[in-house]
Amino acid sequence: MKLLKEAKSPLVIVGKGIAYADAQQEMRDFVNLTNLPVLATPMGKGVVKDDDPHSVASARTFVLQNADVILLAGARLNWILHFGLAPRFNKNVKII
Repeated sequence: MKLLKEAKSPLVIVGKGIAYADAQQEMRDFVNLTNLPVLATPMGKGVVKDDDPHSVASARTFVLQNADVILLAGARLNWILHFGLAPRFNKNVKII
């Protein structure tokens, strides 16, 4: 939490694992409580709705390239997320 609080451009990435764990409401509560921007993976769509004010789906490339701290929840850093590497991600990003 300290990393997220101190981040200049934090981001939460949610995947299908949140749905598999039946933790959608907990994730929505977390996002609402922390007011953090959230991006769903293709399989994580619906965990946090695309029309939620915290969703940054329409700016996916920008937020991935500029996030300095990412909370990765229920997803893997595979080819869909470019393995967490630059240039798609900030080269100095910290991933939780």
